[in-house]
Amino acid sequence: MNRKVEDWSIENLQKERTRISFPEYQREKKLWSTEKKSLLIDSILVDIDIPKLYFNRTADGNYEVVDGQQRLWAIWEFLDNMYPYKVGGKAKKFSDLSPTQKNTIKNYRLQVTVFEEADDDYLRELFLRLQIALLLITGEKLHAASGEMKVLVFRKLGAHKFIKNLGIPPRRFAKETLCAQICINSFTREKLNTFARTRYEDLLQFFQEYEHPQGKDAEFFREKTKKISSVLDELWEGFGNRTRELKNRSYILSIYLFFEELISKKGKLSATEQKEFVKFVFTLWRRLKEEGSAGFDRQNKELYTFEAYLSSAPGEKYQIERRHQKLVEYYDHFKKTKKIKGD
Repeated sequence: MNRKVEDWSIENLQKERTRISFPEYQREKKLWSTEKKSLLIDSILVDIDIPKLYFNRTADGNYEVVDGQQRLWAIWEFLDNMYPYKVGGKAKKFSDLSPTQKNTIKNYRLQVTVFEEADDDYLRELFLRLQIALLLITGEKLHAASGEMKVLVFRKLGAHKFIKNLGIPPRRFAKETLCAQICINSFTREKLNTFARTRYEDLLQFFQEYEHPQGKDAEFFREKTKKISSVLDELWEGFGNRTRELKNRSYILSIYLFFEELISKKGKLSATEQKEFVKFVFTLWRRLKEEGSAGFDRQNKELYTFEAYLSSAPGEKYQIERRHQKLVEYYDHFKKTKKIKGD
């Protein structure tokens, strides 16, 4: 593998645009705000140095971006007149700039480190190391992984109707992170009858464990894939359009795990049971919000405790277990009284 540093003008970046692509482990393309993109354009116009880009030149002579996606899109979108940059207090798109300003941007030169046909594992590792200073979050780091669990979480479960319609903001792979948390706990409960912590290092190890499952592990993987998909099917059947009202990731994780346990014990829920479960989920969440808004006037100690389990270290194994135990208690109480325990 060869590596060299080249100078590319922005005009050249624009000309080569059709030959530049982004590997699937990259971040989502539009993370930067207009303000941040405008700041980059300002840096270019006043000739401030910006961090270099990293490309991998493939066998066909094209380029894959290893690092620099946000900068590239900020530049290309400005050249395409997709957002304005404030000049002298006036917002101007690229086409509104003076010829001198346009040439300044076109002739601005960036440093690009170019690799020749680097292997995929090397590029993924390089990408992760380059992001250390950029606060890459769990979902983005997991997206740089590979293997069967990565495909299950990011392509199959992430595309499920129930997951797609959740009210969780879709940016930075938040929904896929939830899918990873669901999987690690569902798999661990099946194997060890316990819950699992959901920090990045735990999820990464889990992804690596099921990167290329063989033999009994492969059979177990297939069975769990079917089961999780089936549980999500029933959740979608029960919640339907109300799915978008579910917005708290820790709450959704616990609801999923509790619902999975119900199905494991009872089999498929009847329409009446599904309706009752949905009512319980939203009644509990409404009461949690009401108690939270009450401040010092809180009256339900049970909900105060559950809220703490949701907000304090929510990804820790012990908190997931505590939430699960409370949901079991609350649901049993709700079925008997139609009220939330403690009210």
